[in-house]
Amino acid sequence: SEGAAPDEADDPRKLRPGEIDPNPECKPARPDPVDMDEDEKEMLSEARARLANTKGKKAKRKAREKQLVEAKRLASLQKRRELKAAGVDLSKRKRKIKGIDYNAEVPFEHKVPRGFYEADGEHSIVPKAELTNISLQELEGKRREEVESKAARDDARKIRKRKAEDLPSQIKAVNKINDPSFAVRRARMILPAPQVSDRELEEIAKLGAAADLDDDGSVGPTRSLLGGSATPGGATPM
Repeated sequence: SEGAAPDEADDPRKLRPGEIDPNPECKPARPDPVDMDEDEKEMLSEARARLANTKGKKAKRKAREKQLVEAKRLASLQKRRELKAAGVDLSKRKRKIKGIDYNAEVPFEHKVPRGFYEADGEHSIVPKAELTNISLQELEGKRREEVESKAARDDARKIRKRKAEDLPSQIKAVNKINDPSFAVRRARMILPAPQVSDRELEEIAKLGAAADLDDDGSVGPTRSLLGGSATPGGATPM
């Protein structure tokens, strides 16, 4: 009869590896790859690859998030139904929206007052006096070159005025600046006393020359030209 459960012995899901399916005619039909062209085989392999890529990590995560949201919605719905059956009616609170609710109001709306619109206020607007006839130079301020040139002119004017009013004192101040006797006198440079005398320097030079000759292996007349390099036993002169 139709709709009867299949025999458990003939259930293809319980087949072991290597066994033959008793009802192969119940499986969906598939094209025989032997009778297909190379283009058709390539098209099928590409379609299988694309179908396999539809369930990647991102798709699985989206499906899982969607399932969680649906489970949360069903749980809250079941909770409200149980509370309503128990006699507790919870009205769904409206979520308060901070700022502008674009679904309930027009943003930045200015309502027009009733009656005729009066345009008298527009004609009575008077421009500010401090903002009229202003040049760019006044807005930017004075430049550095202008300030310096003005300061130089002021200094020259003060000098001319001082010369005209008190010429002798001005001449005296200029002579004092140019007088070499008022120049800064340099102190004599004082160096520390030498730690090695001239005689000791000569002895060091002789020792260095003798060491060079020993390295060269020179003997005979050249060695006899060198004097004795022994340090004298007397006290070192100060």
